[in-house]
Amino acid sequence: MTHLKPPYFQSVTWTLPAARAVLSAMKTVATLQDSRPLDDISREMLEATRDSVFQASVGLDELTSISPGDLASQVQDQRQQQQALQFLILMPYLDTQVDLAEVELVNAYAKAFELAPHTLQSLRLVCDRKLNQLLFNYTRRTLANLLPSHGLWQKANVVFSSFRQYWGDKQVAQQYQALELLPDDTLGKKLYQYYRDRNFPLPCEAKSFSELVVGHDLVHLLSDIGTDMAGEITVAGFEAGMSNSEFGFELLLEVILDFHMGLKFTTMGILEAGVNHLKPKALMAAYARGLQMSFDLLDPAWDFKTALDQPIEQLRQQYQLLPL
Repeated sequence: MTHLKPPYFQSVTWTLPAARAVLSAMKTVATLQDSRPLDDISREMLEATRDSVFQASVGLDELTSISPGDLASQVQDQRQQQQALQFLILMPYLDTQVDLAEVELVNAYAKAFELAPHTLQSLRLVCDRKLNQLLFNYTRRTLANLLPSHGLWQKANVVFSSFRQYWGDKQVAQQYQALELLPDDTLGKKLYQYYRDRNFPLPCEAKSFSELVVGHDLVHLLSDIGTDMAGEITVAGFEAGMSNSEFGFELLLEVILDFHMGLKFTTMGILEAGVNHLKPKALMAAYARGLQMSFDLLDPAWDFKTALDQPIEQLRQQYQLLPL
């Protein structure tokens, strides 16, 4: 697995002054430069980021507003800036009411860093309620990241194959049905039970999801994170941490829109949307676990089928997946 890339932000380390500066900026966004009180969920996000990611001793009530220029002068490493900006971009979503003043403040920090990630563009589209445009951009980005080695025609074939799998592919379905015969402690048997316990069709059985989502389901099993709405946001935090690019934060945005803001972004009427299911402490603890992974489980180069007959605990040790 040496060809698989480690998490993008795994190498980032934080000094106490730099961590304090980022937490100050997060608080500045949450309070709109001290013009309003720090709400409960924003305080919990600050605490969770401090404890799980920075692991720093910082009193939140002592933090004062910090300007974009001052933040940029105190956080100069590019990877630190990229990670810090992703944390800042999360702040406007917490109260489920993304407003223009918050977005403009986050934009000011991004401009000071001279960064413009896709999640920043998405934040403005959410603020402007241009969800159709956002969905188009997100779908295109997802195909580019999950199928990076494919050309346009090949990507189209994969999409077509996904629809075909929904109607059923008996030969492939039999491969997943055979997982029932594996020992109980293997990843494959856990995957089989995962679908059957939820009355979901196995991949390529009639009305099933595409094989493209199996990797996400395996992340649930390996990380031992639940599948309720809060669990979907938490596991997306884990995926953001283990991602070998900043795309992981785009996956996190998807479920925040669906299960925290209730915008029915990608649920398509199949899944129920929800409100207020983002739990900052669980989210950032999962993100920190993801940072420790040996590689990205959603990397298309990972052939998950070769791991299905392996004991799940052995795989967790091999992948450096810390327990809950």
